[in-house]
Amino acid sequence: MDQVQRIHELLDEVQQKFDALVGTVNNVLSHVPFLLRWAADKFLDWWNGSVVPRWHDFWAEVGQFLSYLGAPWVLESRQDAWADVGAPVAARATESDRSASDVDFEWTGQAADRYSLSLGAQRSALAGVLDNLTSRIGPALGSVASALYIFYAAVVAAVIAVVAGIVAATGEAVTVLGLPLVPPTVLTALGVAIVAIGAAVTNLRGQASGAASTFADIANETSSFGPGDWPAAVI
Repeated sequence: MDQVQRIHELLDEVQQKFDALVGTVNNVLSHVPFLLRWAADKFLDWWNGSVVPRWHDFWAEVGQFLSYLGAPWVLESRQDAWADVGAPVAARATESDRSASDVDFEWTGQAADRYSLSLGAQRSALAGVLDNLTSRIGPALGSVASALYIFYAAVVAAVIAVVAGIVAATGEAVTVLGLPLVPPTVLTALGVAIVAIGAAVTNLRGQASGAASTFADIANETSSFGPGDWPAAVI
C-alpha cells in the first residue's frame, strides 16, 4: 500500500515540476528580443508539436493503468490461506480407509459395504484438494502478486526518471541558448519511462494470463473432484 501512495505522490511531483518548467520556458520566451522572435516561434512549434503531445500520451497511459491498480498484499494473503487449507485437508485423505477407523472396522452389513465403496472416491477428492487446488492456485496468485510488485517498482523508477529529466530541462530553460536542449531532454525522460512501464505491463499481463489459464484448468478439473464427480455419499 505504501508503494501506491508513493506513486501518487511522485505523479503529483511530476505535474508540479512540469508546470514549473512551462513557467520557466514562458518567462524566457517573453524576454526574447524582437530580432529572435522567429527562433522563439520555431521553438514553440517544436514544443507544442512534440513535447506536449507526448506528455499527454504519458499521462493517458499512466492514468489508464493506475485506475486498475491491484493489491498484491491481498493476493499474498489469499495464497497463504490456500496453503493453510491444503495440507490439513490432504491429511484427512489417509483416514478415508475403513481399516483406519475402529468404527468402520466394527461396522458391518450392507450399509457398511456400500459406504466402503465410496471411500476411494472420498480419498481421491481429499488428496486432490492439495494436488489440484492449493498447489496450483497458491503459486498462481503468488506470481501475479510478484508481477504487481514489479509493476509498482517500474512505475516508481519511471516517474523518478521523468522528474529528473524535467529538473534537468528546467535548468536548461533558464537561458535562450539552452531552450533548444529542453525538448530532447524531456522526450528522452518520457521515452525511458514509457519503455519501463511497458515492460512491466507486459510482464504483468503475461503472469495474469498464465494465472487465468491455471484457474480455467482447475475449473474444468474432473480427475478428482470435477463437476458431478464428487462422491455421492458426501453430497
